[in-house]
Amino acid sequence: MDIYLIRHTAVQVESGICYGQTDVALADDFAPASKRIQTQMSALPKNSVIISSPLQRCLQLANKLSHGNPVITDKRIMEFNFGDWEMQKWNDINQEVLQKWMNDYVNIAPPKGESFQALFERCEDFLKKLITKPCKAVVIVTHLGVIRALLAHVLEMPLKKSLCIQVDHGAVNKLKYHQHDKMNQYWITIEYLNHSGNGK
Repeated sequence: MDIYLIRHTAVQVESGICYGQTDVALADDFAPASKRIQTQMSALPKNSVIISSPLQRCLQLANKLSHGNPVITDKRIMEFNFGDWEMQKWNDINQEVLQKWMNDYVNIAPPKGESFQALFERCEDFLKKLITKPCKAVVIVTHLGVIRALLAHVLEMPLKKSLCIQVDHGAVNKLKYHQHDKMNQYWITIEYLNHSGNGK
Protein backbone atom coordinates (compact mmCIF):
# COMPACT_ATOMS: atom_id res chain seq x y z
CA MET A 1 0.00 0.00 0.00
CA ASP A 2 1.28 3.45 -0.96
CA ILE A 3 0.47 6.09 1.66
CA TYR A 4 0.74 9.76 0.70
CA LEU A 5 0.74 12.34 3.47
CA ILE A 6 0.01 15.80 2.11
CA ARG A 7 0.09 18.96 4.18
CA HIS A 8 -2.57 21.51 3.27
CA THR A 9 -1.49 24.62 1.34
CA ALA A 10 -0.83 28.01 2.95
CA VAL A 11 -3.56 29.66 5.03
CA GLN A 12 -4.83 33.19 5.41
CA VAL A 13 -3.50 33.77 8.92
CA GLU A 14 -0.97 36.44 9.83
CA SER A 15 2.37 35.43 11.26
CA GLY A 16 2.52 35.02 15.02
CA ILE A 17 -1.02 33.71 15.46
CA CYS A 18 -1.66 30.42 17.26
CA TYR A 19 -4.08 28.22 15.33
CA GLY A 20 -4.73 24.50 15.22
CA GLN A 21 -8.29 23.22 14.98
CA THR A 22 -9.74 26.61 14.06
CA ASP A 23 -11.22 26.30 10.55
CA VAL A 24 -9.15 29.08 8.96
CA ALA A 25 -9.36 30.12 5.31
CA LEU A 26 -6.82 29.22 2.65
CA ALA A 27 -4.44 31.81 1.24
CA ASP A 28 -5.07 33.45 -2.14
CA ASP A 29 -2.53 31.18 -3.87
CA PHE A 30 -4.62 28.04 -3.33
CA ALA A 31 -5.56 27.63 -7.00
CA PRO A 32 -1.99 27.46 -8.40
CA ALA A 33 -0.73 25.57 -5.35
CA SER A 34 -3.43 22.91 -5.65
CA LYS A 35 -2.83 22.64 -9.40
CA ARG A 36 0.85 21.89 -8.75
CA ILE A 37 -0.10 19.14 -6.29
CA GLN A 38 -2.63 17.69 -8.75
CA THR A 39 0.10 17.54 -11.40
CA GLN A 40 2.49 15.92 -8.93
CA MET A 41 -0.13 13.29 -8.06
CA SER A 42 -1.36 12.74 -11.62
CA ALA A 43 -0.10 9.14 -11.76
CA LEU A 44 -2.19 8.18 -8.75
CA PRO A 45 -4.61 5.30 -9.45
CA LYS A 46 -8.13 6.62 -10.07
CA ASN A 47 -9.58 4.35 -7.38
CA SER A 48 -7.25 5.58 -4.65
CA VAL A 49 -8.76 6.20 -1.23
CA ILE A 50 -8.76 9.90 -0.25
CA ILE A 51 -8.92 10.72 3.46
CA SER A 52 -8.98 14.27 4.79
CA SER A 53 -9.07 16.21 7.99
CA PRO A 54 -12.56 17.74 8.16
CA LEU A 55 -11.08 21.25 8.31
CA GLN A 56 -11.64 23.19 5.08
CA ARG A 57 -7.95 23.91 4.49
CA CYS A 58 -7.51 20.17 3.94
CA LEU A 59 -10.88 19.22 2.55
CA GLN A 60 -10.69 21.65 -0.37
CA LEU A 61 -7.42 20.12 -1.55
CA ALA A 62 -8.71 16.58 -0.99
CA ASN A 63 -11.69 17.31 -3.24
CA LYS A 64 -9.31 18.48 -5.97
CA LEU A 65 -7.43 15.17 -5.78
CA SER A 66 -10.46 12.89 -5.56
CA HIS A 67 -11.37 12.65 -9.28
CA GLY A 68 -14.98 13.02 -8.19
CA ASN A 69 -14.84 10.08 -5.80
CA PRO A 70 -16.11 10.49 -2.23
CA VAL A 71 -13.63 11.97 0.24
CA ILE A 72 -13.55 10.32 3.67
CA THR A 73 -13.13 12.76 6.57
CA ASP A 74 -11.62 11.66 9.86
CA LYS A 75 -11.39 13.78 13.03
CA ARG A 76 -8.40 11.77 14.22
CA ILE A 77 -6.22 13.57 11.67
CA MET A 78 -7.27 17.09 12.66
CA GLU A 79 -4.51 19.46 13.73
CA PHE A 80 -3.36 19.94 17.32
CA ASN A 81 -6.02 21.47 19.56
CA PHE A 82 -4.67 24.62 21.21
CA GLY A 83 -7.84 25.13 23.24
CA ASP A 84 -8.12 28.64 24.71
CA TRP A 85 -5.05 29.75 22.79
CA GLU A 86 -6.66 29.32 19.37
CA MET A 87 -6.37 32.48 17.22
CA GLN A 88 -4.50 34.40 19.92
CA LYS A 89 -1.16 36.02 19.25
CA TRP A 90 1.58 33.95 20.81
CA ASN A 91 2.92 37.12 22.45
CA ASP A 92 -0.47 37.76 24.10
CA ILE A 93 -0.64 34.36 25.79
CA ASN A 94 0.33 34.28 29.46
CA GLN A 95 4.07 33.81 29.10
CA GLU A 96 4.51 31.87 32.32
CA VAL A 97 1.86 29.34 31.33
CA LEU A 98 3.19 29.24 27.76
CA GLN A 99 6.74 28.55 28.96
CA LYS A 100 5.55 25.71 31.18
CA TRP A 101 3.80 24.18 28.17
CA MET A 102 6.81 24.67 25.90
CA ASN A 103 9.01 22.87 28.43
CA ASP A 104 6.84 19.74 28.23
CA TYR A 105 4.31 20.08 25.38
CA VAL A 106 4.38 16.32 24.88
CA ASN A 107 2.56 15.78 28.18
CA ILE A 108 1.06 19.19 29.06
CA ALA A 109 -2.02 20.50 27.26
CA PRO A 110 -2.92 24.16 26.68
CA PRO A 111 -6.03 25.22 28.66
CA LYS A 112 -8.99 23.24 27.21
CA GLY A 113 -6.66 21.85 24.54
CA GLU A 114 -4.68 18.63 24.14
CA SER A 115 -1.13 17.46 24.69
CA PHE A 116 1.06 16.27 21.83
CA GLN A 117 0.85 12.79 23.37
CA ALA A 118 -2.94 12.90 22.95
CA LEU A 119 -2.58 13.94 19.30
CA PHE A 120 -0.03 11.16 18.77
CA GLU A 121 -2.35 8.52 20.21
CA ARG A 122 -5.26 9.43 17.92
CA CYS A 123 -2.94 9.51 14.91
CA GLU A 124 -1.41 6.17 15.88
CA ASP A 125 -4.90 4.66 16.15
CA PHE A 126 -5.76 6.08 12.72
CA LEU A 127 -2.66 4.54 11.07
CA LYS A 128 -3.03 1.14 12.71
CA LYS A 129 -6.60 0.85 11.45
CA LEU A 130 -5.69 2.27 8.02
CA ILE A 131 -3.16 -0.44 7.20
CA THR A 132 -5.77 -3.15 7.73
CA LYS A 133 -7.77 -1.85 4.74
CA PRO A 134 -7.33 -3.60 1.36
CA CYS A 135 -6.30 -0.79 -0.97
CA LYS A 136 -3.28 -0.02 -3.15
CA ALA A 137 -2.98 3.72 -2.54
CA VAL A 138 -4.22 6.12 0.12
CA VAL A 139 -3.95 9.90 0.03
CA ILE A 140 -4.18 11.64 3.39
CA VAL A 141 -4.60 15.42 3.36
CA THR A 142 -3.81 16.70 6.81
CA HIS A 143 -1.71 19.01 8.99
CA LEU A 144 1.88 19.48 10.13
CA GLY A 145 1.31 18.17 13.66
CA VAL A 146 -0.39 15.03 12.36
CA ILE A 147 2.32 14.30 9.80
CA ARG A 148 5.00 14.69 12.47
CA ALA A 149 3.09 12.36 14.80
CA LEU A 150 2.64 9.71 12.09
CA LEU A 151 6.32 9.85 11.15
CA ALA A 152 7.28 9.64 14.83
CA HIS A 153 5.24 6.44 15.03
CA VAL A 154 6.86 4.93 11.93
CA LEU A 155 10.37 5.88 13.05
CA GLU A 156 9.75 5.06 16.73
CA MET A 157 11.06 8.56 17.39
CA PRO A 158 10.65 10.41 20.71
CA LEU A 159 7.80 12.86 20.18
CA LYS A 160 9.85 15.86 21.22
CA LYS A 161 12.35 15.07 18.45
CA SER A 162 9.61 15.01 15.79
CA LEU A 163 9.56 18.83 15.73
CA CYS A 164 12.85 18.54 13.83
CA ILE A 165 10.86 17.22 10.83
CA GLN A 166 10.17 20.03 8.36
CA VAL A 167 7.10 19.72 6.13
CA ASP A 168 6.20 22.70 3.94
CA HIS A 169 2.70 23.80 3.04
CA GLY A 170 1.52 21.68 0.10
CA ALA A 171 4.40 19.21 0.44
CA VAL A 172 3.88 15.51 -0.34
CA ASN A 173 5.40 12.72 1.74
CA LYS A 174 5.26 9.09 0.65
CA LEU A 175 5.28 5.98 2.84
CA LYS A 176 4.92 2.38 1.75
CA TYR A 177 3.29 -0.33 3.82
CA HIS A 178 4.70 -3.83 3.33
CA GLN A 179 3.20 -7.07 4.58
CA HIS A 180 4.75 -10.52 4.75
CA ASP A 181 1.77 -12.85 5.06
CA LYS A 182 3.72 -16.04 5.72
CA MET A 183 5.68 -14.47 8.58
CA ASN A 184 2.72 -12.42 9.80
CA GLN A 185 4.88 -9.31 9.84
CA TYR A 186 4.55 -5.80 8.46
CA TRP A 187 6.74 -2.75 8.18
CA ILE A 188 6.53 0.76 6.75
CA THR A 189 9.26 2.43 4.72
CA ILE A 190 9.63 6.13 3.95
CA GLU A 191 9.96 6.71 0.20
CA TYR A 192 10.42 10.49 0.38
CA LEU A 193 9.65 13.50 2.57
CA ASN A 194 8.72 17.15 1.99
CA HIS A 195 8.48 16.88 -1.80
CA SER A 196 7.06 20.10 -3.19
CA GLY A 197 7.14 19.19 -6.86
CA ASN A 198 8.72 22.52 -7.81
CA GLY A 199 12.38 21.60 -7.63
CA LYS A 200 12.82 22.20 -3.91
